[in-house]
Amino acid sequence: MGISPVAFAVELTFRDARQVRRSIHLAHREYWRPLAEQGVLVGTGPWADGSGVLLICQVADEAAARDLVRGDPYVRSQAIAEVRIRQWHVLLGVPEGERVPGMVRPRDGQSADARAREPLTPHEHRIALMMLEGMTNRQIAEHFSVSTRAVELHITRIYRKLDIGRRAQLAAAMPWGQRSYL
Repeated sequence: MGISPVAFAVELTFRDARQVRRSIHLAHREYWRPLAEQGVLVGTGPWADGSGVLLICQVADEAAARDLVRGDPYVRSQAIAEVRIRQWHVLLGVPEGERVPGMVRPRDGQSADARAREPLTPHEHRIALMMLEGMTNRQIAEHFSVSTRAVELHITRIYRKLDIGRRAQLAAAMPWGQRSYL
């Protein structure tokens, strides 16, 4: 019997986000894309201020998470000032062994088939990640250069697809297995 994967939050802090070349960013995306498809990378997103990125990975242990991070093009190019790796349940304040919100697949009361019928679009997923980072509707709208009403319409569709009614329910309802913003 294999070892159950553990969710780890990997925080990468840029030395200077303005100096990160687009080619490195694209290489970073390509590095993590197959890992997202394999279910190793289950969530990701940039920090609201652009000074870093958060990756949620499911691996056997912290050493496996560190091995993944060593291969990241940001790290290899020395664009990263600091790497922090912590167990996801610790960050959420959930005792070890208990179910971690947002990491349960499928959600209780809903089959995987029902969820797969109408997944979040990549754009909706990006908006949901920004919401989880604490960005307001106005900040999200400014980021995409659209109206706040356009963002509100996207959020309504996100809530409908995830079968939730408010922002506070978003983290537990996010489909982490879905392709990340990468």
